[in-house]
Amino acid sequence: MGGRAAAIDPDDSPRDKVRPILRAARAVFMRHGYAAASMDAVARDAGVSKATLYVYFPGKRELFAAIVLEERDRYLTALPGAQSKRAAPRARLVRFGAAVVDFLVSPEAVATYRMVLAEGGRFPELGRAFHANGPARLLAQVADFLEQAMAQGILRRANAGQAAEHFIGLVRGDLQLLALLGVDERAGARDAVVRRGVDAFLRAYGRSLRDAGPDGVCT
Repeated sequence: MGGRAAAIDPDDSPRDKVRPILRAARAVFMRHGYAAASMDAVARDAGVSKATLYVYFPGKRELFAAIVLEERDRYLTALPGAQSKRAAPRARLVRFGAAVVDFLVSPEAVATYRMVLAEGGRFPELGRAFHANGPARLLAQVADFLEQAMAQGILRRANAGQAAEHFIGLVRGDLQLLALLGVDERAGARDAVVRRGVDAFLRAYGRSLRDAGPDGVCT
């Protein structure tokens, strides 16, 4: 089963059919794992026929990809935009970084990540589907945010994709690892890690403060 998994965007399909399917599929995957999960079980739990299920999702790989995409969209569609002038540049980056971290350590993302780690070695299509519809899309969204910030002069000009990799790594710290291991983080750890990450990022990509105007934007 090589090739690329094409996720069905839930918003491109009838909501009353696709949403129950995705909810049921997620429960089936989490309960049984990717290998043991079956399209029969998903159809039964969703209350639809197998014929209906296959209209929207040709197989388990595409169904799993759509679940990952829905999770990502649910958390990240409301990310603060770089174009907002309501906060200073550093505050915008901190707020954006905190939203990214909240997604990475969310119970849904952690559970999905654990399943991929456990079964991805035996099912390469699982890892491909997860990466294409989760981490790769997150990276693209962060790169777009940073590209806007570069265009505004908040950040120096650089490769936005590479900058996004650095940004995610810095604001994430070890918070995602702790979540995956089930280790309780210290109260307030997220905010401190994100702030330190943003400060390190700005030392690498920020413009000189002496070049900034009264609103904190570099000219």
